[in-house]
Amino acid sequence: MPLNSAREPSAPRVPVSWPRIDVGALCALILIALSAPARADVAASDPVLGVMTHFAQGWDPALTGTIDAAGIRSVRDEIYWQDVEPHLGQFVFPVRYERYMAELRAKGISPLVELTFANRAYDGGMTPYTEDGFSAYARYGVEVLRHYGSQISAVEIWNEYNGSFCKGPASHDRADTYARMARVAYRALKEERPDLVVAGGATAGVPLPYLEHLFAQGALDSMDAVSVHPYRYDSEPEGIETDIAALQGLIKRYGHGRPKAVWVTEIGWGTRAAAAPGELAIDERTQASFLVRAYALLISTGVERIYWYLFRDYDAFATMGLVQNDGAHTPKAAYGAMRTMIAEIGAAHFVRRENTPADFYSELFQRDSGDPVRVIWSLRPFPLALPASCRAVGMLGGELSTGAGLTVGSEPVFVEGPLSGLPAPDPGSPRIVADSVRDFSDAQGQHGWSYGMFVGDSPDFVPLKDFRATDWKREWYALYPYLSLTDRDQHPSESRAGPVAAVRRWTFDGGTRVRITARFHCGPKGDGVAVKVLAGGREAFLQAIGGAHPAEARFESVMDLAAGDTVDFAVFPGPRGNADFDATEISATIAEQP
Repeated sequence: MPLNSAREPSAPRVPVSWPRIDVGALCALILIALSAPARADVAASDPVLGVMTHFAQGWDPALTGTIDAAGIRSVRDEIYWQDVEPHLGQFVFPVRYERYMAELRAKGISPLVELTFANRAYDGGMTPYTEDGFSAYARYGVEVLRHYGSQISAVEIWNEYNGSFCKGPASHDRADTYARMARVAYRALKEERPDLVVAGGATAGVPLPYLEHLFAQGALDSMDAVSVHPYRYDSEPEGIETDIAALQGLIKRYGHGRPKAVWVTEIGWGTRAAAAPGELAIDERTQASFLVRAYALLISTGVERIYWYLFRDYDAFATMGLVQNDGAHTPKAAYGAMRTMIAEIGAAHFVRRENTPADFYSELFQRDSGDPVRVIWSLRPFPLALPASCRAVGMLGGELSTGAGLTVGSEPVFVEGPLSGLPAPDPGSPRIVADSVRDFSDAQGQHGWSYGMFVGDSPDFVPLKDFRATDWKREWYALYPYLSLTDRDQHPSESRAGPVAAVRRWTFDGGTRVRITARFHCGPKGDGVAVKVLAGGREAFLQAIGGAHPAEARFESVMDLAAGDTVDFAVFPGPRGNADFDATEISATIAEQP
């Protein structure tokens, strides 16, 4: 990847002692080298589909055999700073690191190394926040590169700095401190290894306000790839591509129109039962389906690397693994899906998402041979005729009988060979004139939307005056406890005058028939909420959700509106007036109705 052309003064060089290896580690290395077949230092091509492991936390390096059997060519793991510099300026590489790195080398699996976390010898053991701490962190990274050489082709600066892994004074302004630390580390790492790919950000979620703050500090110049963790624990994968597109737009904005690689270094779902009616339930086949769908969607947006969290069930993440933590490391359905996906599209390049109905997905890839292969799924069952020249492979690898065609559903299928007859987009799709997520703004009235509240029994809409951007969200708010409206959720409150509803209002500027749709979701904690839709001041919909009620409500209606009419989407606190746990996801659209 091209390096930043701007020249800056070099970071100060600090003398250090030579790294040491204990005798046990050396013996382990020799045994592994003698017993393992010869393999290249790293995979021959840049790996796209990877997994997260925790060998640095004591996992058995023999797991690399199961990783290799799936065709996985890259893992993301740690080499902790405190472990390799246990005393000021003295470096030693523990045997567990030597073993797992040697096993990866023997099998041609490329490690993406997280450079984490703090060191007791610097900045009081807190996240580095001084120039001395930044220089020491950079020095540790350089020593890791010198020790493992060309086996390491990529590193990541920290992990989830915007979350729980930043402590002490550095957390007072995370984006600014991270940008300064990354600048020092990047300069030292690239001076040592110009070919090294340095990923930065490593954010929990895709927190655009935090990332914008980070980029405004010039942090894009200190990373070759932007890494994010776009978890969607409570929803399906569809929509993740919108989050990545928003990130790419932000990168271009602060990168003077130039794109930059995006890596998803953590993504995953655990299995779980529904906590309440309407909650998302995920069994092992659903988990496998989400894996393929998420990877295909992310690749379709141009994401260059993706790492599933986690390779095996582990501790608090007891259902997120591709294999079980049962001694035999029994493969789960997601392991089979990963192996099948790598076999089908791992060496192919993405061509395009084909033009189909909104809930039907056909992602077209092309192999080096020129042969096409598609990842296809649908959010509603759809019959699909396949020509005899096509071969269909199920999500878990079995060849599917296609004599009578296929019924495509939520479990992806891989279709090899030329294919025609994909469903066409719905004719005459109505034009969406308002979208609550897409149109969210820090200005009242922008795109027809206003943000406010109903207080007590009053039907009067009171516009909010205050807007702020935190590391996690951009929101309208007021002094009432918890009251908040963001692009994706609304949180009501209470007052002496009674309940306080969080309301987003759309004002129509024309006169025609429209179709109004809305989805509301509130979790099972607390006493739930009441969601209401008013059109022209008249109640069109009212339902209790969350708490003991179903988690989700959907509204759809066609109606005639006149210029100046309003549509309100309101969330009220539950019947006990308790606003705890009342954050309610909402997405609403208004489309012209032919």
